Amino acid sequence: MSMSTTSLTPADRSRLPVVLVGLPGAGKTTVARLLARALRGASVDLDAEVRRRSRMSVPEIFEAEGEEGFRDRETAALRSLLDGAATTTGVIALGGGAVLRPANREMLAGCTVVHLSVTAATAAARVGDGSGRPLMAGPQDGGARTGADGVRRRMEQLAAERTALYEQVATLTVVADGLTPEAVAEEVLRHLGHPAPAADRSATVAGPENRATVCVGGPHPYDVVIGQDLSRCVTQAVAAAPGHGAGGVAVVHADVLDERARDLEAALAADGQRVTRLAVPGGEAAKRTAVLDRLWQALGSFRMGRDGCVVALGGGATTDLAGFAAATWLRGVSVVQVPTTLLAMVDAAVGGKTGIDTDAGKNLVGAFHPPAAVVCDLDSLGTLGAEELRAGLGEVVKCGLIADPAILDLVLGSRPADLLSLDGPVLAELVTRSVAVKAGVVGEDLTESGLREILNYGHTYAHAVETVTGYAWRHGEAVAVGCVFAAEVAHRSGRIDADLLSTHRRVLAAAGLPTSFPEGAGRYEELAQVMLSDKKVRSGRIRMVLLDGLARPVWGVEPDEAVLRAAHAAVTGEGRTQP
Repeated sequence: MSMSTTSLTPADRSRLPVVLVGLPGAGKTTVARLLARALRGASVDLDAEVRRRSRMSVPEIFEAEGEEGFRDRETAALRSLLDGAATTTGVIALGGGAVLRPANREMLAGCTVVHLSVTAATAAARVGDGSGRPLMAGPQDGGARTGADGVRRRMEQLAAERTALYEQVATLTVVADGLTPEAVAEEVLRHLGHPAPAADRSATVAGPENRATVCVGGPHPYDVVIGQDLSRCVTQAVAAAPGHGAGGVAVVHADVLDERARDLEAALAADGQRVTRLAVPGGEAAKRTAVLDRLWQALGSFRMGRDGCVVALGGGATTDLAGFAAATWLRGVSVVQVPTTLLAMVDAAVGGKTGIDTDAGKNLVGAFHPPAAVVCDLDSLGTLGAEELRAGLGEVVKCGLIADPAILDLVLGSRPADLLSLDGPVLAELVTRSVAVKAGVVGEDLTESGLREILNYGHTYAHAVETVTGYAWRHGEAVAVGCVFAAEVAHRSGRIDADLLSTHRRVLAAAGLPTSFPEGAGRYEELAQVMLSDKKVRSGRIRMVLLDGLARPVWGVEPDEAVLRAAHAAVTGEGRTQP
């Protein structure tokens, strides 16, 4: 299955991905981010993709394998992107020399390819001394750099070698000399027939390098900001929300986050907002009617108006509850989601699903209510224990299985410690890719009338595991086992091969997640009874999301009872005794 994070028309989508080519220093990476923001997609820098796949810097690859080795890796990465392996891609920025290989030029046939044309002097001025760019050390000086003059001479060589190739593959050339990246992006968008973004919004895309913005499309578009030190982004999101918080701002927070909630309250008050703080229990205990009723009472006492805003600060249970309170108060006020757990960042806070639990089951009462913004501050994950953080990877791996295999490559190719490192690039990329997968789905299908069901991959069994264990299992751990169960069902139904079934177990184990359910923790009959109360059930039949191959999900499948029993037996056969 191929998905896009865009909210464009079918005709617009036929032009994706947009591929940018040009000399080093032409501004391809920055312009790609701006275009992706306007097209509501995600951008990929091909050099960065090569670095990610190889786990080496570009200079390290050149030193170990030479230019040919780097070009081999570049071609493989480009083929993967264009074949749909990274299904969240809207804009690709190519390295300056990617057009040298005929195979790469052939792959670009049929794509929208934009040549960002700059003079050699402009390009040389932008790359400075050429640090980190091995080809800036040209053969004319024996491989040694000779300052600005040497870089300029080398850039003139590259321009002479490559300009004709850029023009050969290009469907559009934009002369970028003297233009800001925003102006270049607007020119490209004009040629694509797409409206340019408002200047104040597009500027946020080219912000700090430690920050990414994923755009969620659909009838109520919004941004998901991912990075570190994002406290100011929360107050800005409230100010930009419909009503601008004029009717009052209620910070609904998990009780364990009282200190952070007080800081947020002070920041909002300093911005001139009328603020109240409302603490709720942590975890699933928050998602009960009694807690919701207390919130309604508090919002009434606060006199929140329809131009008010709820800020949800906490894990998935808090964002679900606060989102539902916002959806139902005065028939809907704005909500800004500030998830503080990995699970909430990649799942609960994005997509507009809100709700509470009842005695009949989990999330059976709720509403679709898209947020005004989502702010994922990775610094907040520092309060989580390793087990809680690791459990969030269950939803991350799920996104890799249903839509973005690059996630699986990243998990399998990283050290376990890197997957949980808040300061490293791996976790940030996993969050960004997972959010992009979800953004692509909910932008197409907000109300789960079809495609959005694929986000429930593994959840039919997972929710049953949570229920029969009294929520002793963390959601992400249950999803991990649920994905294995779904893979067993698909394999026994002839939909996937043994290799893909094995991949499920291998990548989940690499993430430190369970791949089996203790046999004594729940009989099949108990779990089946819970699965029959699943929201996807129709006419008393269990319906599941399965795979027809990697990143090829299908929904609405009604497996035979015998297959379900056999899959359960396979999942309980490995003897894991603790959640």
